[in-house]
Amino acid sequence: MFLPKNKRDIELIIVRRVPESFKDRINRLEKSWRKIEPDFFKAVKSFKRKKLLNKYQCHVSQFGPEGKYRRPNFLFVRLRTKKDEKRVLETIGHELLHLLFADFLESRKATYPEREGIIDALIVRSELKKIFLHYETQSIGRVNQRWLKEIL
Repeated sequence: MFLPKNKRDIELIIVRRVPESFKDRINRLEKSWRKIEPDFFKAVKSFKRKKLLNKYQCHVSQFGPEGKYRRPNFLFVRLRTKKDEKRVLETIGHELLHLLFADFLESRKATYPEREGIIDALIVRSELKKIFLHYETQSIGRVNQRWLKEIL
């Protein structure tokens, strides 16, 4: 694979290929997130065992999984379908929680179902449920009640 030598060239190539309609969707998403962001972080600050950073970067794409994260502060969300649009704020919140509790869950050697279960439980059993009114928990999730009590 050959890439331009200058990283800036890569970014410019990507930006040129983004359809105007997708830019509009990203702008709407950003405005929607800005509305709930203060309430989201207010709720998160009440949790224990979190590792809160000053800045997180969200990359929005028309491809890939609905959401994923990469430490220390990157999250990736898909914005392709109408379903994605309905759930994108929840996806951002969900992936941010993964980043905030990655150290805690990693230190306990949490399995994938345990990680998903804790994140879902944090949303539906905290003030976050007021922000994400239609949040759907994942069927794979398994909640470790002892860990949940350590956080809430």
